[in-house]
Amino acid sequence: MTLARDGNADLVLLQNGVIFAQKKRLGDFPGTVYVLDDDKRLRGMKASEIDDWVQAIDYDRLTDLMMESDKVVGMF
Repeated sequence: MTLARDGNADLVLLQNGVIFAQKKRLGDFPGTVYVLDDDKRLRGMKASEIDDWVQAIDYDRLTDLMMESDKVVGMF
């Protein structure tokens, strides 16, 4: 999260990382935050639990984002 914040990067939350999309956890993150909708649903998270400014995406949109970006960094 700090690396993305300091690098002015956008953030895509996948797998258990979707937990960080819960309200108030992202604080004042300056970039765009995406959450993979399938991973969110598999963990029983409801849309009402997530900050309004976080964008839910599907796998097709994830692929588009990676193709459109200059760099992609995976953090596990």
